[in-house]
Amino acid sequence: MKVITHLVTGFLLLALTAFCGVAAKNNVPAKTASSDEVKSIVDKMVIAYGGDALLQANSVKVVDYNKGPWPGEGESPDVPELWRINEELTIDYKNRRKSLLSYRVPRSTLDLEKWVQQGDSTIMYDILHEKYSEENWANFDRLGASLERSSDTLQARRLASLTAELEYLGDEYFRGRVQQKLMLQHASGERYTYFVDNTSGLIHKILRQHPRAGEMLYVFSNHNTAAKVAFARDMNFFVNGQLRLSSVHRDLTLEPDLTAAFSGYAHFTPWGETFDSSEFTAKKLSTGVYQAGKGRALTVFIEQADHYIAMGAAEALAENFAEIKKLSLQDKPLKYFVVTHHHNANVRGLDNALALGATLVIAMQHQATILKHANTAQPDKLLLIPERATFTLGDLMLFDIATAHAQHYLLAYLPSAGIVLAEDHYVTELKTAKPRIYQDMVRFAQALEELKLDVKTLVDIRGWRQFSMKEFSQWTSDFTPKTCPAGYPICVDG
Repeated sequence: MKVITHLVTGFLLLALTAFCGVAAKNNVPAKTASSDEVKSIVDKMVIAYGGDALLQANSVKVVDYNKGPWPGEGESPDVPELWRINEELTIDYKNRRKSLLSYRVPRSTLDLEKWVQQGDSTIMYDILHEKYSEENWANFDRLGASLERSSDTLQARRLASLTAELEYLGDEYFRGRVQQKLMLQHASGERYTYFVDNTSGLIHKILRQHPRAGEMLYVFSNHNTAAKVAFARDMNFFVNGQLRLSSVHRDLTLEPDLTAAFSGYAHFTPWGETFDSSEFTAKKLSTGVYQAGKGRALTVFIEQADHYIAMGAAEALAENFAEIKKLSLQDKPLKYFVVTHHHNANVRGLDNALALGATLVIAMQHQATILKHANTAQPDKLLLIPERATFTLGDLMLFDIATAHAQHYLLAYLPSAGIVLAEDHYVTELKTAKPRIYQDMVRFAQALEELKLDVKTLVDIRGWRQFSMKEFSQWTSDFTPKTCPAGYPICVDG
């Protein structure tokens, strides 16, 4: 399972009021905005962060180890999942290339990856499995972008060349100290507001406002100096006022060892050919079983005598359903939509299912969570599956099982075809090669074995790959938990 942290992106903070109003509210005298004022603030900030030592550095390495909650992604709805993320980003400004070493501890597995971006090529090396893949979407601007945003030092270096684009918004107190506010507006509508300490010139906060994605606040403290360059040893990141990440170790190095950073692994082999999910696809999986969608917004439909049952992504449900009816030539209503579990992607767009007249089929323990996300749900539009029950819905069987992914998970099984339909437990983009095996897959295989079903094929609704039960059993029985290899301080503490 590829978990790309840098996916932790895009959230929206409360729009800023006019600077005079903010200044008055915080009892700080309002000031007249001018280009000279902006330049003065930026010059002070640049000096605080090292001046020419920072601006003229050909390369830099920033280290950020953090830990934080991921709401809506825990084993149960009420307790968030806690992830540990250690990252080391090397930027070679002179040759415009990047290298990212990333160690993550999500849920019940480990990820140790090295990303090397040079020119138009980005290679991701999966160190624990000695495999690699091309990830050219992660270009120079995108690779490690979240780490750059959360580095006050790199933000200061960036602003030094953007003085003409900055707007002075006045002053505001933070922890009893006057902060001078500089705002940078992107063409996309995204807005950054920097709180620069009036005395020291250090950045203490960054307020990020995104027109769609959400609210973000970076808070920096405990500034130290290394090699004449200042950086915050502590960073806390908030989304909608809720703590999302808290740093446990941060560091910065100028002119790091580029040979080590950009070296690859000659003995690693490619993961293999992958599916292209960028175009909409609709296909028949078996008699009366169809799958449709684009990207990860895929939905499976099971045809019944006078209706359909659906499960999977609901955000594009209407479009996916329309294409399936064209494919099957059966214009029947959608009667049930099975919500397999409570995670964010699985509860997104549930009102679309209700709008089509469907009843939501859910585990009893997830009722409160579902009602938060399905605003139009009425009691008669919820079908609750009792704890650890086996439930029959037409010719579809549902089992409430416990996996490493979710304490209550609705496994779907079609006895007539010997097909198991699941989400997020064994999805892969690989067309034919053995996928990466992880602990969630192993526990799922054990739970499936306990049910003693006659399974021939496994379909993960999130992808287009199908497995035979023989393949799945062999892969999971051969699983060996991974540990930190020698020579990698980033994961030596587990």
